[in-house]
Amino acid sequence: MHQRDATTTVRAALRAARAPLNAGLVLLACGISVPANAVITTVSDTGSSYALSLQVGSAAGVDTVQFNVTGNNVGLTPAPVTGTPAIDISVTPMRPVSTTSTARPVTLRVDSSTGLSCQSGGCGGTIIPFSKISWTASNSSGGGAGDIQNGQFTGAANQQLASFNANATYCSAPFLFLCFGWTYQSNAMNATRLTFSFANDTIYPAGTYQGTVYFTASME
Repeated sequence: MHQRDATTTVRAALRAARAPLNAGLVLLACGISVPANAVITTVSDTGSSYALSLQVGSAAGVDTVQFNVTGNNVGLTPAPVTGTPAIDISVTPMRPVSTTSTARPVTLRVDSSTGLSCQSGGCGGTIIPFSKISWTASNSSGGGAGDIQNGQFTGAANQQLASFNANATYCSAPFLFLCFGWTYQSNAMNATRLTFSFANDTIYPAGTYQGTVYFTASME
């Protein structure tokens, strides 16, 4: 799976960041390879404008998640195969220090609608759907906080993975009606870690497969 840092795009009231994660999959006659920590934390707002950053995997370069399917796991007694390494995903919204306590919903979605297509090795026109790949989330604040939970790609173009309110602004006085100032802060998803697994529940022709999923973060 390949990735690169997202470039923030501002469209009207919507701030969005998009990051691709390429996937390659190698099925050998005797296997699979796929090229490719989160808690909600609070950061102080700085500057005078809105911004949103999305990072999938390393800050630079290409990440590869490798699935090795060998021996009896090829078809005789198949079992799910865990890929390495795990991939960290971070979503960091920033708001102007003069921002009020207005809610700012942040949503992370993924597009896995295009499957992994055969590249070489005699697999012809075979396409493996991304729904065959799932993940386990760790270093996560959990669903109640809007963080990523355990799941799998659905093959949809707009699958929601996480949703939380960027606004963490609070009154600096003990009683709201006495509030003379606000502390301006934002919530952020800080390196939620996904460990991927290939279902290995269907026998596909041996060969090399490759595909891409796109993660998109937006803030309203």
